[in-house]
Amino acid sequence: MIIFIVTFLSFILEYVMNCFFHGSILTGLIVFSSMILLEPYFRKNKNMYFIYCFFIGLFYDIVYTGTYFMNAGFFLMIGVFVTYINSVTPNNFVVSILELIILIVFYRVLSFLFLVINGVVDLNIFLLFKSIYSSFLLNLIYSSILYFVLYLISIKFNVKRIN
Repeated sequence: MIIFIVTFLSFILEYVMNCFFHGSILTGLIVFSSMILLEPYFRKNKNMYFIYCFFIGLFYDIVYTGTYFMNAGFFLMIGVFVTYINSVTPNNFVVSILELIILIVFYRVLSFLFLVINGVVDLNIFLLFKSIYSSFLLNLIYSSILYFVLYLISIKFNVKRIN
């Protein structure tokens, strides 16, 4: 239930932030951040996490980008990386933030190259860097708050969360 509530609220918050701050330093990938931070709740069933990542990416494509199945595939790949990284590193705040930074850069570069190859955007390195740094501030704030909220919920309600 926590997974669905956090995902739903992340989609709503991303929509609100995109409406109010479109093109500013406070732009998107909130859903992406929540997907990364929710992985410990799927540790017992990795296949469900991969299905979750695919459908979150597909829904993200439908609602925000209009590039059907691009983000579904990218979110699935990110999900594979997240499960691998979390299997070899401890699940703590610092590792989660570093993981988020690395995966934002990876996702932005991968999606930028995909869009350039398909002729949707022109090859503009400044545009790539702007998309990366504009994602950092909002996602670091949101991920920090979400990490501690999920941690407190896990403790208070004895929710299974693998560390």
